[in-house]
Amino acid sequence: MKIWNPYEITGKWLRGSFHNHTTNSDGWFPLETVYKMYGGYDFLGISDHDKITKHEGEREIPTVFEAIEVSSRQTHMLLVNPPHSIMENYSSEFTIENYQRFVDLTAANGGFAVLVHPNRYFSNFWKLDDMFKMENFLGVEVYNGDGNPEYDIAFDKWDALLSAGRKVWGFGNDDSHVYGQEKRAWNMVMAMENTNEAIVDAIVKGNFYVSTGYGFDAIQVEDDTVVVDLRSNELLDKMYKYVTFFGKDGRVLQETTGRIKQAKYECKGDEGYVRIAVYLEGGYSAFSQPLFVEK
Repeated sequence: MKIWNPYEITGKWLRGSFHNHTTNSDGWFPLETVYKMYGGYDFLGISDHDKITKHEGEREIPTVFEAIEVSSRQTHMLLVNPPHSIMENYSSEFTIENYQRFVDLTAANGGFAVLVHPNRYFSNFWKLDDMFKMENFLGVEVYNGDGNPEYDIAFDKWDALLSAGRKVWGFGNDDSHVYGQEKRAWNMVMAMENTNEAIVDAIVKGNFYVSTGYGFDAIQVEDDTVVVDLRSNELLDKMYKYVTFFGKDGRVLQETTGRIKQAKYECKGDEGYVRIAVYLEGGYSAFSQPLFVEK
């Protein structure tokens, strides 16, 4: 049995979000204010609707990403590090051909594409059939900072793609527009250094997880066992944890609870993949990328 673990490469954990807005589209605040809202982040992307916002002015955030939210009336897509050439004769019209062209151009530019808020059923959501028609996108926004389980949690569609053999990663972003939407969901990336290149390299490899306030210190594989080291300190170790291991089709493989610092799951070989969700007493959470299991 082979267990492919995206967390094998070590580095340092960096915190950031890629999906955020300014007054350059429908955000309430200018870029300078958004920088201040995300003080303490290691990296930040600005993804205004159908515009590439230039990063400029004073900021304390070390690393920033240009991005764009392609915003048709049907569905939306996040492009991180897109080429500026896509703005020539730009159209946000949703067709598989048009969106696929954006995905491929962004990948060729050293960036990546994420299908965002796929379950926002009142507007701009993704039909699962259309998600399957798309190729070469890196991930799915499985947790949007609104955090409403009725429309901004998308583990079901992620599991559907993974169960069909699609190797795509799960992202968490704020999609912030106003005060109060910032720092709700973010990506913790294990990168060699805090640079655009190192962060993208780690993300492409899946060496990151989604957090809403809790996290992992490490995820390792020992023989056929997935070993999860939960974030630990004197206070956290006294708090209750709820750890769930999921497999193909979203099947619950194992649940582990208690005032624990570590959880383990021994793979049988038929899981397809194993992904981990952990909730901390009080509701803070973290969601791993899948570890792919091959017989």
